[in-house]
Amino acid sequence: MAKIQRPGKGESRLCLPRDYVVVDTETTGLSSENCDLIEVSALRVRGGDVVETFSTLVRPPWREVQRNGEWTEGYVDDFIQELTGITDEMLQDAPFPQDALPQVEKFLGDDLLLGHNVGFDMAFLYDSFQKYLGRPCRNDSLDHLRIARKLLPELPHHKLGDVAAALGVPYEGAHRALNDCRITYACYEKLRALALSQGTEEDFLRLFEKKKKPRYPGIPGHPFYGKHLAFAGGLKTLSREQAADRAAQAGAKLDREVTETTDFLVIPAAGKEAIPGKNGPTILPEEAFLKLLGDL
Repeated sequence: MAKIQRPGKGESRLCLPRDYVVVDTETTGLSSENCDLIEVSALRVRGGDVVETFSTLVRPPWREVQRNGEWTEGYVDDFIQELTGITDEMLQDAPFPQDALPQVEKFLGDDLLLGHNVGFDMAFLYDSFQKYLGRPCRNDSLDHLRIARKLLPELPHHKLGDVAAALGVPYEGAHRALNDCRITYACYEKLRALALSQGTEEDFLRLFEKKKKPRYPGIPGHPFYGKHLAFAGGLKTLSREQAADRAAQAGAKLDREVTETTDFLVIPAAGKEAIPGKNGPTILPEEAFLKLLGDL
């Protein structure tokens, strides 16, 4: 399947800005093609200081969800409710997307949007704006995850909680969008200071100059050969880079974010068996991924 095209989408930038908007979303699932926004929050930052906040729940379409291992109807399934704390009852009185998204668009303005793994949030914002407002989200973005990986290479994983712990930033209330914005803001400001303590912004940008990666012929017949594979967070047994490199050796095509072409999504969760996706990629808990990966 062809890669999703998003005409008019803003650029992914690398910089160390003082003026920006931190953004975070909570959603009903991982694919912006098949899932929906349930919360959008943002912080407007000027000169490194938060000057304004925004947050809204968004009522998604009523749909089939899994509850206690069975399919029923609702807004969010058990996993999303447990992860975020957002319930059907909370969403029942939330504004519909066509009412909430103009407020989101107004707050974001033309600002650079900063977020942890921001590509996920940008895909949902773009697709939701296009679907309900008839126009795309055109803001440029800056991925906090890329900055954290480059400046904290000693960390085995770079989930927001790992980065916050390394920087001494409190992590209470994570997985609600506004709290995640505040955590990301605090981490970014510390990382920015760390980068500039080691040199200029130009020195920082040079750290991202591309190096040639090894090309592997792959292993025909391997479960990952020719398949698109993405990661959601770091693993316990391997670093993200190690896991991606071993999958590439098997012949996997690595996706930076989940798209309609993604065949497998590896998640840092317990489980020995693959979980077929109803409208998306097959979910591979860590042990299931390692079992399929084999001894490479």
